[in-house]
Amino acid sequence: MGAIDHRLLPKIKDVFFKRIDDLGIDRAFFKIIDRYNFESYTDANPAFCIYMGQRPNTSFLDEDIVNKLVKDATLLLPIIDEDYREFNNLVPKAIQKYNGLSYIGLTQEALIEKVVSNTLEAFNLLKSKRRVFISYKRDDSSGVAIQLYEYLEQHNFDVFLDTHSIRKSEPFQDELWQRMIDSDVVVLLSTENYLESEWTQQELSNANLASIGLVQIVWPEFIVIKGAQLSEVFQLEASNFINDNFRNVNAKLNEDCLLKIVQFTEALRARTLASRQDKLISTFMHYAEKSNVTATLSSHKFIELEKDGKKSIVVPAIGMPKALNCEESESLIQKIYEEKGTLDKIFILYDEIHIRDIWLRHLNWLNKYLPVKTKEIGKVSEWLVS
Repeated sequence: MGAIDHRLLPKIKDVFFKRIDDLGIDRAFFKIIDRYNFESYTDANPAFCIYMGQRPNTSFLDEDIVNKLVKDATLLLPIIDEDYREFNNLVPKAIQKYNGLSYIGLTQEALIEKVVSNTLEAFNLLKSKRRVFISYKRDDSSGVAIQLYEYLEQHNFDVFLDTHSIRKSEPFQDELWQRMIDSDVVVLLSTENYLESEWTQQELSNANLASIGLVQIVWPEFIVIKGAQLSEVFQLEASNFINDNFRNVNAKLNEDCLLKIVQFTEALRARTLASRQDKLISTFMHYAEKSNVTATLSSHKFIELEKDGKKSIVVPAIGMPKALNCEESESLIQKIYEEKGTLDKIFILYDEIHIRDIWLRHLNWLNKYLPVKTKEIGKVSEWLVS
């Protein structure tokens, strides 16, 4: 809504649908609505509104539509192309208290990535918290690791760094693997001695095992680490470092380079989440076929399961399921299938590798009380034949 002829909107749409393709979701499930076809909008369906702000001649564009969307509690993102101090002069009163975006100080690509990620998260297609795990060798790259931790946090990522993110009372290695498996992306600092540590070797191996995407940041004069699956390479030059100093454990990157790494990491998130989801789905479908159980993958990326004359839905989850995942899954699926009759059960499927026993016990406890149950992929084969 708003300035719908803005030059950025076609590019935002293109990137959004590319991300939808990456996630393997049918584009037909999404409809672009503006003031000219707003009669097709209904609050019964999930929606997300982008409002392109501009200075009004007399009144704000689409203010009546915005008022309705606010009343319906539709998620809405205002975007302006001026300084934040001008925000209230560029958007309708009903959304002047909303958190908006200004692309002053942002590249066009960075703004588009932020908008698309917000949109996908609004539809629960990406995890709302951007979880990043930094893998590095302490005596090679501590300075850049700490710098990236702080910079990614400033850009609304939930960042794991071993020296900053584990409480003193926690079992260190168990918590480290738990946080990795619950991350969207691993940022790997590829330095000369990275593979000389047993722990960094294990981090690389476990990231591969869990199909977690890797942003491999390669130091000048060093080569890309082989054996890193789902890896995207970000090659550093000496000029990316302050004073061209990259051979010091406390070396620091310049601001421009840090911003590019943030954008690079953001762009990889959708692809890596889709890959992990696909791995869960293909493993489940393999077990179902071996067990002679009818399982069909829906266009929503849910698995429709027919077992013992009952119809259930299996939702593949990335990382560790939580109670909120159960509630959201139940609401969404019942809405999608309301015309097809009542479902017997809804299950959330997850990979239990490296999830700590304390959390597995918690999930088993939730299963006693919540209508939506969780299932470990490692126990699916015996469940399907039971």
